[in-house]
Amino acid sequence: MTVHLLSADHRVQGLEAVSRLGGVSAHLGPDLLRAVRGLDGVLVLGTCNRLAILLDAPVGRSAESLCDAVSSFCAERSGIDAPVDLSLWSGRAAYRELFATAAGLESMVIGEREIAGQLRRALILATAEGTVTGAITRAVEHASTVSKRVAATTALAGAGRSVVAVGLDLAARRLPPPEEAGVRALVVGTGAYAGATVTALRNRGICDIGVHSRSERAREFAAGHCVRAVDEDELPRSLALADLVITCRGLGAPVLTRELVSTAMRRRRGAGAAARAERPLVVLDLALSRDVELSVGSLPGVLLIDLPAVQRAVPDVEASQVEAARRMVDEEVARFRRKRAGRRMDPVVRRLRSGVEAVVEEEIARLRTKDGRVDVEEAARALHHLAARLLHHPTVAARTAGETGHAQEYLQALGLVLGSEIAAGLRGGGPPASCPAHGGSWEERSADLASGPADLPTIPVGQLPSTAAEREDEPCGSGDPGGPDGPAAVPDDLEVEDLAGFSGLSGLSGPSGRGAQGLSGGRA
Repeated sequence: MTVHLLSADHRVQGLEAVSRLGGVSAHLGPDLLRAVRGLDGVLVLGTCNRLAILLDAPVGRSAESLCDAVSSFCAERSGIDAPVDLSLWSGRAAYRELFATAAGLESMVIGEREIAGQLRRALILATAEGTVTGAITRAVEHASTVSKRVAATTALAGAGRSVVAVGLDLAARRLPPPEEAGVRALVVGTGAYAGATVTALRNRGICDIGVHSRSERAREFAAGHCVRAVDEDELPRSLALADLVITCRGLGAPVLTRELVSTAMRRRRGAGAAARAERPLVVLDLALSRDVELSVGSLPGVLLIDLPAVQRAVPDVEASQVEAARRMVDEEVARFRRKRAGRRMDPVVRRLRSGVEAVVEEEIARLRTKDGRVDVEEAARALHHLAARLLHHPTVAARTAGETGHAQEYLQALGLVLGSEIAAGLRGGGPPASCPAHGGSWEERSADLASGPADLPTIPVGQLPSTAAEREDEPCGSGDPGGPDGPAAVPDDLEVEDLAGFSGLSGLSGPSGRGAQGLSGGRA
């Protein structure tokens, strides 16, 4: 498999283009999985300044054709005549972009922390919709780890580094001090930004907060955040009594129309809101697809601050901090790919374990008590302990070999330790017809197992892919990839499950015939 990342965001396509795509993200993952050929998994991340689509596809599937298909699908869904302009990253580049996005390095406000939570929620939703794969899940989980590391070791995630914070900074310039005037706020929406907005308001001393939502989630949100729920029929009065309104629904249609706000402003000048009649009503629209009609900003006594205004007000960040964060991202990309390469040796590890355990169980089955001097349970415990000790160092070495690009060398070295016949089995092919150490059939050898130590059965693991065409990018390790002296070339995005399909991995040879459990079970 290969991971691809498609994206339209504020940096390349601009906020207006992203806004046009704002309404397509709902149920986009399942729909893409059904509509686009050659997709194994999809995760969709929609935020106030991007639409990102993470894809899992077979190695041979053209990234460009996938991008074209997804672009056309999104254009048709959003009612755009021409294909949508999407940026494309594949393999290593996709991981780098994903990790940088999770760390807030590609956000409108560099270092913002909200994006990490949005990515986690996107994974939860995709899991519920049944569109994720193991590759997508592991990539997103590692992206979350990267985000935490960048936040903990740089100053980018310091106080005030978010779209919400920048917007509130702009609004505060036109509001009286909360401690003097008792500023009242109304939050419209209960989504990703609503909780962050409530927290940011309280941190600024604004505690009189109401929340409104047409989705009927207002009461649940209000109870969870200790704020007031505002019903639909209460909205005009709440607007008239508010000093600050923050909208963060982004559902594609304005919730605050010119007519509604005009009515609220007339009430504001009436008897019930005399104390606020001279204050401006500050409206902060954080939605990508506007929650507030643009003409609201021309009403007397209303100050409208929208997302483009927030974008223009974003403060510069120290270049050295951004550079340090990007170095961390590159380090984590390399670490993630090493871990995935190491996991490709899991089938070998499982077969080693199942092979030794099968021999141990056969020996246990043949134990006999002589004059009461042999306790079967103690013998069984001793043999299992022996198996564990024998397997410890080979297990560690196998994973290390995979991580460092020396899987093939490890298989060769293991063959030197276990003998030439077993080495042949490790490189592929079926089991030998005779016991590799003593000759004769396995049945004949089983007859006298009790008289001496057991021999390891053949552990065929199959030949890893060796052509450059099967790789996503450069081979692990050094040497001529696929050549007689170089390591076998392995696709960067090959999953553990993919190895099960290679020749020689269908089962473990041996007298017990139990080794196939090593591949059918879970990961080591």
